[in-house]
Amino acid sequence: MLSSQEIRKQTVVEQGASNAFEPETNFLKVLGAGFGRTGTKSLRNALNQLGYTTHHMENVLMDSTQDAEIFENAYKNPEDPVDWTRAYKGYNAAVDWPSTAFFDRLYKLNPDAKVILTIRDPESWHRSVCNTIHEWPAVDDTWPKQILKARKMARVVVRDGELGGENIEGRKDELIEKFKKHIEHVKATVKPENLLIMTLGDGWEKLCPHLGLDIPEDVPYPHANKGEDFKKLLESVKNEVIKANTTKQAIAAAQ
Repeated sequence: MLSSQEIRKQTVVEQGASNAFEPETNFLKVLGAGFGRTGTKSLRNALNQLGYTTHHMENVLMDSTQDAEIFENAYKNPEDPVDWTRAYKGYNAAVDWPSTAFFDRLYKLNPDAKVILTIRDPESWHRSVCNTIHEWPAVDDTWPKQILKARKMARVVVRDGELGGENIEGRKDELIEKFKKHIEHVKATVKPENLLIMTLGDGWEKLCPHLGLDIPEDVPYPHANKGEDFKKLLESVKNEVIKANTTKQAIAAAQ
């Protein structure tokens, strides 16, 4: 009897894996390369204010058109084809995890994208990860299925994948080294004219020239998702998803 992995591989071959998906190229105009907890949500909000439609982990939780399993399967089965066009349908920019976990693959498909590498002090980054995204506090099986699927994906891609599993506090040196190596890898990979490095505290004055856009007048650069607000953020996302689901059900019932 074939194992589930053998069955999956056989199916891919039968479908013609090399031609199963023909993703577009340059479907992302902006590609964020920074790990989560480096100001990625603030960057997402800033890009949206500038007219982009930006993908972020929060969108996987809240956008009902998103399929978290695409990212989960892509991470677990890196040799399999991925329908990236479907994964980013409706978006022309991407920051934060899960996208950062696929940086090399996405940059290969989007070589003309403006790449933004968000960074921060490594010690500060590690503390922030320990306090927030390593585990989602208070989320249980009573939450909306969309959020639970996103959490499952985040565990595979971020917690067990990019962060290497449990005991994140005890593996501080290991994770900081990975954080630093990722930064150097991005610097060595991206065409210099396409790369912008932003650190916490940078704003419109650095971002807009890189994108060839005017600096918004009388609009402060957004600062969002501080570590101490993470639990409140999750509760807010939960309430928004429940509200959206209730509205959809009401509309469907009225038709």
